[in-house]
Amino acid sequence: MEKLLVILKNSFILFFIIILISLESTAQDKKSEFTLSGYVKYLPSYLDYNSSYFDSETSHLIHNRLNLRGYFGENFSLGLEFRNRMIFGENSYISSDDGLVDLSHFIVDNTNFKLHSMIDRFWLKYQKDKIEISIGRQRVNWGINTIWNSNDLFNVYNFIDFDYIERPGSDVIRFQYTGDNLSSFDIVYKPTKNDGSVIAALYKINKMGYDFQFLAANYYEDVALGGGWAGNLKNAGFKGELTYFVVKNPQDMFPSQQKNSTSLSTSVDYSFKNGFYILGSYLYNSNGFSDPSVFSLGSLTENVLSPKNLMPSKNSYLIQASKPITPAINSSLTILYGQGVNFMFISPNITYDINKSFDLNFIGQFFYGEVDSNFQNLMKGIYLQLRYSF
Repeated sequence: MEKLLVILKNSFILFFIIILISLESTAQDKKSEFTLSGYVKYLPSYLDYNSSYFDSETSHLIHNRLNLRGYFGENFSLGLEFRNRMIFGENSYISSDDGLVDLSHFIVDNTNFKLHSMIDRFWLKYQKDKIEISIGRQRVNWGINTIWNSNDLFNVYNFIDFDYIERPGSDVIRFQYTGDNLSSFDIVYKPTKNDGSVIAALYKINKMGYDFQFLAANYYEDVALGGGWAGNLKNAGFKGELTYFVVKNPQDMFPSQQKNSTSLSTSVDYSFKNGFYILGSYLYNSNGFSDPSVFSLGSLTENVLSPKNLMPSKNSYLIQASKPITPAINSSLTILYGQGVNFMFISPNITYDINKSFDLNFIGQFFYGEVDSNFQNLMKGIYLQLRYSF
């Protein structure tokens, strides 16, 4: 199996090299253009688990990103983006590549020092008039809500992971059509290494001052039906998403997986004239828990997310507020509460835009939960992030 995956990986890269050469030769009479951008970030961190079983941890992460775009003639473009990370210290964990083809590699993989490189975007796109066709690893962003995205069947993300602002991509084939009257149609096919796949369609339209979307999908072992909206309630923004998952063959599933499920997320936000901004969001997860004894910190920070399970609690509430201190300094505070499991997350944040290239970010993350009927701190993390963008 490993040899097969290596062959697939090499074939995948070779395929794009051949395509690139072909595009260059066919577009030699027309203008070809390349752009390069990216950043380098340094992130020292301190974690305290507030436990006699685990010591506090410090680590240092150097994170480099390179974004390459190639434009060939009038209709073709190529995207290639690398995520390179060097991490050293007591907390040196880097997640694996779960795509159809493993495009990641550990250059160094020691207990307290890792050097890892990963291609998380690698796509070829054809665009003409109202049609776009793309193939490869790309971001398919179907979510319109601010925090939790019940409609995002392909690239759900954990908003607690602040260091990955680009968010994950998927290995897909995608067709998009943009019509008149602000409407569009999107169909995406995602094969997988394991059993099952995803093929989904999304239709968007603007009516009555609102953006509406409707989706239908064969989502692994489920049929997914849903929709979302984004508009205003007077001067406040109002967004939401709903997806209902119907198990296709419940007799073939474990008892805990036989039930249909619902994911609903909504948010309201408002900006005041003095720059103060406030957001309130709610998530309903029918697969969630209502018992503190079944909740663990790992279920939030390490769990592989899906639109069927965006939070471990059945009902989750979030409030976020931000206010500029000076034109260059902004402050924010996020508070999340998981009802039933009795979990709370508090995160203060201060951002300083030093100049066009440098910014500095101070982040605190404090996790609280119920342990043996006592509500207490489970972990606190302190982070300082310096970024240089080019």
